[in-house]
Amino acid sequence: MIVARYAMSDPGKVAERSRLLDEHKAYLHGAAIRILLSGPSAPPAEGKGSTAIVMAQVETLAEFETFSAGDPFVRSGVYASVDIFEWRPSLGLLLESL
Repeated sequence: MIVARYAMSDPGKVAERSRLLDEHKAYLHGAAIRILLSGPSAPPAEGKGSTAIVMAQVETLAEFETFSAGDPFVRSGVYASVDIFEWRPSLGLLLESL
């Protein structure tokens, strides 16, 4: 199953985000799940939080939820909101590699 996490950063936690960025990246690189794509959006407008997406291939949604809960950004509240959902891609150049 393909899952996605859409997270919006809390604009009031910029310093915390910067402090934890290397730990967050190390967590993603060392993941026991198969991350397909991950990354932030372009820099946000002044006073707005940035967004980030992680797409992964996992056996269950619960497996990804456990992974997400361990992310330093999630644990520290850097994200103001986190949405996790199953995604069912049906078209695209990358589809055959899934």
